Amino acid sequence: MIMAKKYFYRARNLSGKLVSGNVRAENRDQAIALLKGQKLFVFKIKVSLPSGLLIPDALWKKRVSTKELAVVCRQFAVMTRAGVPILQSLNIIISQCDNKTMKETLKKVVKDLEGGISLADTVKSHPSVFPLIFTSMIEAGEISGALDDVLESLAKNFENEHDLKEKVKSAMTYPAIVSVVAVLAVVALMVFIVPKFVTILDNMEAPLPLTTQLIIAASVLMKRYWSIVLLLVAGVVFGYKYAIRTSRGAKVKDRVVLNLPVYGPLVRKIIISRFCRSLGALLKSGVPVLQSLAVVKNIAGNYEVVKGIEDAEKSIEEGHSISLPLQKSGIFPPMVTRMMAIGEETGSMDMILEEIAGFYEKEVENLVVRLSSMIEPVLIIGLGGVVGFIILSIMLPMFSVFNIID
Repeated sequence: MIMAKKYFYRARNLSGKLVSGNVRAENRDQAIALLKGQKLFVFKIKVSLPSGLLIPDALWKKRVSTKELAVVCRQFAVMTRAGVPILQSLNIIISQCDNKTMKETLKKVVKDLEGGISLADTVKSHPSVFPLIFTSMIEAGEISGALDDVLESLAKNFENEHDLKEKVKSAMTYPAIVSVVAVLAVVALMVFIVPKFVTILDNMEAPLPLTTQLIIAASVLMKRYWSIVLLLVAGVVFGYKYAIRTSRGAKVKDRVVLNLPVYGPLVRKIIISRFCRSLGALLKSGVPVLQSLAVVKNIAGNYEVVKGIEDAEKSIEEGHSISLPLQKSGIFPPMVTRMMAIGEETGSMDMILEEIAGFYEKEVENLVVRLSSMIEPVLIIGLGGVVGFIILSIMLPMFSVFNIID
């Protein structure tokens, strides 16, 4: 006899309210069937541990990147446009897929499709693999009968997002390496070099300036109490991560990031390009405006932007413009909101949003290059200044003794 397992689930009821709980069933398919019988739309389900805790996906699943999503969408679009049936297309993609998580998920999608579930409904049950923009556009594509066009649009959207991330990463790699090397160099200097000079200073019985005392104290702290220092650093890191997971902490962090002198404008441009690219793709696929805004709101990644989108949703529900509340948010510059207003008037919002996204993606690329070229000399000068300050602080007492001897 097969023992029933406990499954933890997250679902939405007929009114759209989010619900969660546990259900006992012999297998995953039976658990989903039981929940569907209760008029629940399941989008996440997994076996519960005896302790009641769930195994985090990150511990056993390889993450699916935007590049892999783009490849799947591109292949799916090409085969769908060529008239290949959906099930056959997915089986071909599965045979060529290298990512284990994507392959296993697509196998489940095929199984659900063979069971009579629509493509939109089955991809919605895998939110950790298929983002909300994917599921929303697939649903619109099935309704309109233009699934190939929607998949093509999704492929372009994921490709542009991947390219943008890669450009930022490549430009920031060298500064990141220099920063790590700088920190390691200072730590090595404080732990291995400074203590040798301290012994010399003790033998010389030289008077120690305040800066020298501070450097020696820091060196002793790092050498003798390194475990405490590491614990303090780890505590600060984990404390920060915990704080930004709270609603208040995330709001403060997002507000601070947007107002940073150099990094803030870069983040702002990335947010604008991503917002416009995603919203334009959704509208072009035939997803209603309010539903599109709800999707973009969930992938915005910034509380300030979310607030602006929520105001835009209220404005549309009241029969007003989408552009005015976005302008009041302070995130979107006048050029963006004015072009969006023109798009609303002319009925070409999707095209204008794509144009804005392309413009800001180029702006991000140029700004990243400039930022990278600015950071490099600053880091080098900063490293030289710190090392020079440490050496000078150690040498000053020696100079004073030599002057006395002369």
